[in-house]
Amino acid sequence: MLSPFVQRKLALAFYKYDQEKNGLLEKEDLQLIAKRIAESFGLKKEDSKYQEILDTYAKVWDHYLSSADTDGDGKVSLIEFFEVREKMQPSQIEENQEVNKLMFDCLDIDGSGTISFKEYEILLKALGETNEESIKLGFENMDLDKNGSISRDEYAKMRSGYFSSDDPEDASKWFYGSF
Repeated sequence: MLSPFVQRKLALAFYKYDQEKNGLLEKEDLQLIAKRIAESFGLKKEDSKYQEILDTYAKVWDHYLSSADTDGDGKVSLIEFFEVREKMQPSQIEENQEVNKLMFDCLDIDGSGTISFKEYEILLKALGETNEESIKLGFENMDLDKNGSISRDEYAKMRSGYFSSDDPEDASKWFYGSF
């Protein structure tokens, strides 16, 4: 059974991704987030990077969420979201880091190999975060080596840790801003 701490983190992420605010996750929610990210970077629909971002978020649905849609209605409830996470094996959590790295690539728009504060801010704003202090706090806590950026591996591990770590001291709890 998932601990109350992990359930709290999962619920927070669930409601950030629920862009329609209808209590369900749908592939369209992820596509809306992807469009916001691409447009925040000034990309146009005809740009290959724009399409890459949309394709990556479609993979997120296919890799993470489609298996949670146990009734096949194209929608994932919070209960289904909890259930799929509870059944996830440690090897799957490691495999998820590969998809997390693709998500990193959507944010590393300048190809520097790191995510700057501005790139992280675009992600959180695409998810609906409006509190600048929350965004700053999230970034500062995820920047483990305090070099002003988040590496691809740090990002993948932090995103994975957010969904799996039961340790209240784990920095990954800050992935989506203030907790």
